[in-house]
Amino acid sequence: MVLLKTEDLTFSYPNCEVNSLKNVNIEINKGEFVLLMGRTGSGKSTLLKLFNKHIAPVGDCRGNITVNSNSIAYVSQNPELTFVCESVRGELAFALENKCMKNDEIALRLGEIASFFNLNDLLDEKIKNLSGGEKSTVALAGAMIDNCDTLILDEPVSQLDTKASFDFINLLKRVNSELGVTVIMASHISDGIIDSADRLIVLDDGEVIFNDNPNNPNNDVLDLYPLSSRLFDSHPLTVKDAQRQEKRFKEKPVIKAEKTGRIAELKNITFSYEKGGADILDGLSFVAYENKIHSIIGANGSGKTTLLKVIAGIKKAYSGRVKINGKIAYMPQNPQYLFTKDTVLDEISLDTAKRFGLESLMTHHPYDLSGGQMQKLALAILSEAEFDILLLDEPTKALDTYSKNELKAYLRGLNKTVIIVSHDLDFVGEISDYVSFLSDGIIVISGERREVLSGLNYYTTQLRRITRSYLNNAVSMEDVE
Repeated sequence: MVLLKTEDLTFSYPNCEVNSLKNVNIEINKGEFVLLMGRTGSGKSTLLKLFNKHIAPVGDCRGNITVNSNSIAYVSQNPELTFVCESVRGELAFALENKCMKNDEIALRLGEIASFFNLNDLLDEKIKNLSGGEKSTVALAGAMIDNCDTLILDEPVSQLDTKASFDFINLLKRVNSELGVTVIMASHISDGIIDSADRLIVLDDGEVIFNDNPNNPNNDVLDLYPLSSRLFDSHPLTVKDAQRQEKRFKEKPVIKAEKTGRIAELKNITFSYEKGGADILDGLSFVAYENKIHSIIGANGSGKTTLLKVIAGIKKAYSGRVKINGKIAYMPQNPQYLFTKDTVLDEISLDTAKRFGLESLMTHHPYDLSGGQMQKLALAILSEAEFDILLLDEPTKALDTYSKNELKAYLRGLNKTVIIVSHDLDFVGEISDYVSFLSDGIIVISGERREVLSGLNYYTTQLRRITRSYLNNAVSMEDVE
């Protein structure tokens, strides 16, 4: 049964001469798990929103959209912006209360959904106190509580750590396989997802360039696949299958980074958001070196963003010492905090826009950009400021492979100190000089990139997971031959 269908679907936003979607023809069948991919700004979010009339964007829409779904639920890129209640229980019950359901029916639905999504112990927690993975699970449960038959998700794992991401994807697999719910998910991350998808749809500049089973990739879309698929001719979709392939790599020798002066130093930092509350940072020490790229990794809720804010001077530790030798520029996890003007042209110069590939968006309002385009604009704004230290919180969030490569080239060419907080471990493994692992309020290991990432079993790169049985400390393609 065809659940969703588009025929020559073309869409453009108001006052925009360029079509965001161009003659899109797709069919999505009941019960399918569909992965939607494509470059930043390719039209993924626009297409997903057009399937749901309640959130469909305003603009010139031509062609036909057929929807045979009884109920479509939508989970946005940033679920925190959609929460309306303080507690998990209130958030889950909100939609049911709006339908004037009786209390005993609400209690039954709540109990069932909390059990399925393992949220029983969190029902009375405040949402603001949850980890990123827990918030995503609450958003998913809230979308599912009204018995939808179609679930649409826009970049749901872009801000999750490795474990939380895999846990969330496993929940989606259960929703799809055990409940028969049709799942349509846009993502720039394919690792751990693509092997479960019945179909991969790829958009490029608003057009469908691939619509097939993921087991049949072509060269036009292979860059969107996990590293495991790109390393071998058989294109294995999982690390497990890649580990069975021929041991084809040799390890390059480790070249020690040249030590430079200390530009930022934190000693015995302790921080809590509330007086008498739990310490987020607990006696933490950290050093950043001049003109080096440092990455800080760890689980959701481990204190990485808090650490960046302490370095930036946004938050003040109640004990310990912070010493900074230079000017700081800070890009928060939500890039919208940097937008103060009505158009991209008002935010940055045309030359800067060209450098970051934003010249076609100069008349757009910053809030009308895609998630990846917002990331680029935020970085472009900072690039026009004077700084010695650049702090980036999840800079690859919502960025496609090509945009990540552009970001790597930009950061390497800065010749400045860069401190990155990221869950994108493959990016960390490629870009970093030094890596620090933050857990339980302290940095438990810190050192050179290959030293740290090869010593971790779970918070490490795809290449390390694939080659760990026969290579000692290769963590990126630059480390092998």
